[in-house]
Amino acid sequence: MRGPNRRQMYAEQTRADLVTAARKLFVDNGFADTSVEAITGAARVSKGTFYSHFPDKKAMFAELYTELLQQVGALSDATCEAIRATGPDQPAMTAVADLTHAFLRRTIDDPLHRELMAQAPSVLGGQYRHINDTVAQPPIERLLTVMAERGELQPDVPVATVARLLLAGLCEGNQIIAASADREDSLTRTFHALTLLMSGLAADTVSARG
Repeated sequence: MRGPNRRQMYAEQTRADLVTAARKLFVDNGFADTSVEAITGAARVSKGTFYSHFPDKKAMFAELYTELLQQVGALSDATCEAIRATGPDQPAMTAVADLTHAFLRRTIDDPLHRELMAQAPSVLGGQYRHINDTVAQPPIERLLTVMAERGELQPDVPVATVARLLLAGLCEGNQIIAASADREDSLTRTFHALTLLMSGLAADTVSARG
């Protein structure tokens, strides 16, 4: 099988340069104050080149946001595998709490995560819900399903509905932390609140054990 030719390699590098430029500008200036001209100037390519890769800057933002959620989904799936590998004496809720804290912690430690999550609802509109539903919600459903299989959830938990509500809570948690003057304190309070909400899902035996 032949590898990519020089033209394909150049196109891939150009696209990567555009994405790298957009990441920085969306973080530094916000979506609204970042123009296509600013992106192409930072990437040192023409506007025509930009439009050969993306129909507009919103499509680029949507791609970056989707990639971010895919990364978070991969962490969730890794947590699923870790839970499957543990014995019944190690409650899955502990691993889920660790994952929740890691997600919220990214709001402080990763400016790209913070800004994309904060800007996505206003930038993407209805597309925001679609991306969340198709990219972010399924990994949460898989995580809840694993917990249910281990008998660690309350009976008859509506997995899809709970997954959607938990995702909304995580997204809102990002907004709360990002807007706070004291993000560390806000992280502590937000994590505690989400932990209290999730504890209501735990089976009685798990709650008693925890």
